[in-house]
Amino acid sequence: MAGYHEYLELDQLLSLQRPRTGNLATELPFIVVHQVSELWFKLIIEDLRGATDALGADDAGAAVRRLSRVHEVERLLIDQLLLIDRLPPGGFGELRPALGTASAAESRQFAVIERLSRPPSGRTAPADHPAEDMWTALCLHAQRDGYEMPTEDTDKAAAQRARSLLDIYWQAGPLAAVCEALVDHDQAFCIWRQRHALAVARQIGNAPGTGGTAGLAYLEHRWTRRFYPDLWAIRADLQISG
Repeated sequence: MAGYHEYLELDQLLSLQRPRTGNLATELPFIVVHQVSELWFKLIIEDLRGATDALGADDAGAAVRRLSRVHEVERLLIDQLLLIDRLPPGGFGELRPALGTASAAESRQFAVIERLSRPPSGRTAPADHPAEDMWTALCLHAQRDGYEMPTEDTDKAAAQRARSLLDIYWQAGPLAAVCEALVDHDQAFCIWRQRHALAVARQIGNAPGTGGTAGLAYLEHRWTRRFYPDLWAIRADLQISG
């Protein structure tokens, strides 16, 4: 039977932090935060896929449980950015040459999370095809429950979804709990994007970002994006009508 170190493959894991500048006090926490972020991304991806599959099997309760863990992991992602804030003034400038053209914008898992949360604009899925993202899975599950929840990106479809979402929220059943769990995921990811932008502002201000990005301007543009604008809109309508 494997021991603690063998089961967790700690020798290999702890050998993967390889600072290139010789400044361990600055570069080691930078590397650890980004490597740990990728591990959290891995868990988020697994739970988003699990939640999508649960909705496909009409198990809203299981979907909420998986999405609840997604939310908790995102809270950890947000909190660990404090370590980037604590880099000394000029510290990022010392390690930046070691990054070369590398940029966090290249994170493949980050792109997967966005894809699993909501499909690209204009993409639709037939009702008889397994959903590959949370939004489509929610719409298809609602359709099987008798709601009109088209997935198309048209004004007519959006209006019909709004009417169905209003009914779902008023009934306060399992699908409403899924909707709220998706808003939790959406909000936490927005907060993480904003905290990331603030961490960058604290380290480099308006200087160009790594990997050829615009840096802070690029991040500030992205943090206001929403995975589920329909859900935010219907919650606002409920507040007004309530």
